[in-house]
Amino acid sequence: MTIGLFADKEYQPTETAVFAALGSKQPLWKELTQFIAENYPMPGEWNFGGKNYGWNLWYRKSGKTLLTLYPQDRYFVAQIVLGKDQVEQALALKLGKNVGTVLTETPQLHDGRWLFIKVKTAKDVKDVQQLLQVKRRPRPQQ
Repeated sequence: MTIGLFADKEYQPTETAVFAALGSKQPLWKELTQFIAENYPMPGEWNFGGKNYGWNLWYRKSGKTLLTLYPQDRYFVAQIVLGKDQVEQALALKLGKNVGTVLTETPQLHDGRWLFIKVKTAKDVKDVQQLLQVKRRPRPQQ
């Protein structure tokens, strides 16, 4: 099983297909992508991550990834990699049970903790937003 729902390399998903898959969770996807657009100067680009990952919406700048989103059936997965110092900051946040459990149970590797968060609630979106702010400071609002 792939992390993303769209696993056929030949067919990049359309916005319509993604929203149909997300169903009632579409507003959560929109809220998170809007947050990124407002706070981080980088566009999302569709990327095929291979047979184990499928199509994903990848946010990166200058070769550094901020976040990767994988559409699923009625939810999506947010992948964030946090370095050791960032993990310490994230552990001090008031996170919900879902994201808090992922953070504490994911092993620390030499290149960070690879968090794969199943986003199914508004609290999950808020928690991912907090983690993004730990990973990279948002641009100042004008």
